[in-house]
Amino acid sequence: MLKLLKIKNFLFLTLSSTLSQFGDRLTHMLLITLVAEISKGKVFTYSQASLTFTLPVLILSPFCGVLVERWEKKKVMFFAHSLQFFLLILTPILIVLLKTFYVIFFSLFLFFLIDLFNNTAKPSLLPSLVEKEDLLVANSLDQSFIRIATVLGMVVGGFLIKWVGWQIGFIINAFTHLGAGLLVMGISYYEIKKGFLKREESLLILIKNSFKIFYNDLKELFFYMRKSKIVLFVLFSIFLTTAIASISYTILIYLIQQVLNLGTSGVGIFAGILAIGMISGALILGFFKNVRNKKNLIIFGIFILGFFFMIGIYFIKPLFMTIIGLIAGITFSIILISQNTILQEEVEKDIRARIFSTKEFITNASFIFTSLSIGLLSDLTSYKFMLFILGIFLMTIAIFLKILIK
Repeated sequence: MLKLLKIKNFLFLTLSSTLSQFGDRLTHMLLITLVAEISKGKVFTYSQASLTFTLPVLILSPFCGVLVERWEKKKVMFFAHSLQFFLLILTPILIVLLKTFYVIFFSLFLFFLIDLFNNTAKPSLLPSLVEKEDLLVANSLDQSFIRIATVLGMVVGGFLIKWVGWQIGFIINAFTHLGAGLLVMGISYYEIKKGFLKREESLLILIKNSFKIFYNDLKELFFYMRKSKIVLFVLFSIFLTTAIASISYTILIYLIQQVLNLGTSGVGIFAGILAIGMISGALILGFFKNVRNKKNLIIFGIFILGFFFMIGIYFIKPLFMTIIGLIAGITFSIILISQNTILQEEVEKDIRARIFSTKEFITNASFIFTSLSIGLLSDLTSYKFMLFILGIFLMTIAIFLKILIK
C-alpha cells in the first residue's frame, strides 16, 4: 500500500477524492440543517430533500458515461469541482437576497448533477494511474480514505455547522471542492483526446444512442430476473433495503434532529455510529470465509430491521437509538455484502457490469418512490404509526420469503 502512495498521480487522485467526499458529506449536513429550518414538525420535507441527490442520477446516468468518455477526465473533475465551488459560494447569497431557504433545493440539485460527472470520471481515470496488478489494492486504499472522509464529514460536519453557522458552512464547503479540483490538476497523466463530437454525430444522436443502450440493459436485466429466481430474490431484497434507507433518511433524521432536539450535530453523531456499525459488520462477515446460505442472512437482517422499526416507537431515547443504530449498521452491512456477493456468484461475467449499473438506477428510483410516499403518509398520519406499520410489513415479507425459498 505504501508504494502506491509514493506514486504522485495516484496520491493526488486519492487526496482529491477524499477531500471531495468530505465536502459531499458536509453538503448533506448543510441540506439537513436548512431542511430543519423549513420543515418544523414535518417529515415530508426530508423526502423532498432526497430528490436533490437521487434525481440527478436518474436524469444523467443513462448518458453521463458516454459524455465523460469524450473529455479528458482530469479536466472533467477539475471543472466539476470548480463549478461546485462557485455554486456553494453563491447559494447563501441567494438565500439572503431572495429571503427563502427553498433556494437550497435547486442549488443542491445542480450540485449533485455536476457531482455525477466527477464520480463517473474518477473511477475511469484510476486504472490509468497504477499498474494492473496493483488495481485491487489501489481501490481498497482509495475506498478506505473515502470511508474515513464520510465519517468525518458527517460527524465533524455536524458540529462545524453548529459552531460556525450554515452561512460560513457553505464557504468552508466551497473551499473543500476548490481544493479537490486543484489537487486533480497535480496529476501529470497524459490522456489522448477523443474529441467531443465527430462530424457525422450530433449531441442529440449521441444521447439517443445512450438511452437505447441503457434501455437494452434494463430490458436484459428484467429478462435475466425471469430466468434466474435467485437474482429476482436479491433485487427484491434490494428494493426492501432501499425502503429501509428511505425510512432512515426521512423519519429517523426527523426524530434525531427535531423530536429529540439534537440538531444537525446529533444527526452527524448518529451517522457516525451507523458507519462504525457498517464497518464492524464487514469485519465480522470477513471472519467467515464461506457462508453457505447468504439468502438467510438477508432475510434475517430484514426481519431484525423491521423489528427495530416496530418497537422503536416505544423507545425514542438517545441511548436506545445509539444501541439500535450500532446493531442496525452491522445488520445493514451484512445484508449489502450478501446481496453483492450473490450477484457476483450467480450472474455471468458478460452481463455482470450491466446488472450492477442498472441496479444503481433502480435503487435510486426506488429511493425516490419510497421516500416521497413515506414522508407524505407520515405527515398525514404520524411518524409513529408509519414506523409501526413499516416494521410489521418488513417482518411479514421476511417470513414470507423464508417460507418461499424452502
